[in-house]
Amino acid sequence: MPGPVVYGKRQLAERQRAGRAPPLQVKGKKHRMNLDHIRYFQAIAYYEHYGRAAQALHVSQPNLNYAVTQLENELGVPLFEKHGRGVQLTRYGRLFLQSVNESLRILDAGTRDLQEMGRGGGLVLLGGIRKLAAQTVPDLMQKFLATSGNEHTRFELHTESSFTADLLQAVAEERLDMAFVSHPGDDTVFENVAFARSPFVVVTPPNHPLAQKSSVTLRETLPYPFVYFSKRGGLRRPIDALFQKIGATPKIAYETEEDTVVAGMAAAGFGIAIVPDHPVLRCMDLKIIPLTDPDPGRTAYLCRKRGALQPAAAQRFFAFCQAQLSQGAAL
Repeated sequence: MPGPVVYGKRQLAERQRAGRAPPLQVKGKKHRMNLDHIRYFQAIAYYEHYGRAAQALHVSQPNLNYAVTQLENELGVPLFEKHGRGVQLTRYGRLFLQSVNESLRILDAGTRDLQEMGRGGGLVLLGGIRKLAAQTVPDLMQKFLATSGNEHTRFELHTESSFTADLLQAVAEERLDMAFVSHPGDDTVFENVAFARSPFVVVTPPNHPLAQKSSVTLRETLPYPFVYFSKRGGLRRPIDALFQKIGATPKIAYETEEDTVVAGMAAAGFGIAIVPDHPVLRCMDLKIIPLTDPDPGRTAYLCRKRGALQPAAAQRFFAFCQAQLSQGAAL
């Protein structure tokens, strides 16, 4: 069992002057649970002795007796029973302790987070499509942490849903502070920062007719069937835009969502494909052909919700990324 959070007399007095969090209410009871009493209960459970708990908490033993009596009256069950010179939890007490430990863990973690935010640190919640989350985002995080004044910032990087639409939804609902995505959000809702990414290339099996070429135009790919990105994938939109520029429609034989899967199916001979240039392609049995027309340049975006209340650390990280990404090197 983890040790309790111990407050001395001065700390307890400061907390009382500052005002306590709203007490927990047990339905149907007139009394309200007191947060200090809950912490006293946790300490007694840890030390299994009223005297040692009172000494650790710097309060009198009668105060602990009173706290436990109030809790037992409120809950309607005994929490402790005598055991030698000390006490031990009853089965009701063991159940209650599980809830107390989890509740105080969440409360104390939230308190620490808010205190860190007040000091300019805190937790920044990031999301990203996997290709950006694998290298670009960690590089930006590391550079930010190496900058003076940002050492106490913590990050959570979420990639469990690597689709741009899902990540933008999470930012809109303020479950994420910002996200690195493949296309911008609605300008009325999001602040979008564009930055360059590695270009699109054409990939084919080694024995394909196009494999002998040193470069290829998009129009030259039209006679051949494609392994194409599905509409759910974030790369479908920019590739569609390339075909719209030449007024043509690709012959789609298969659709899937992940770029590595698209490339793998092309390597297996299911069709040719247009994918972002990436080192992983060199590990596949593919011919990688530069696309020359139309311009195969690619853009990605850092997005955050307009008007959202964010910790100072998140605001500084967004501004830092703006400055870094504006330097123009493809990522």
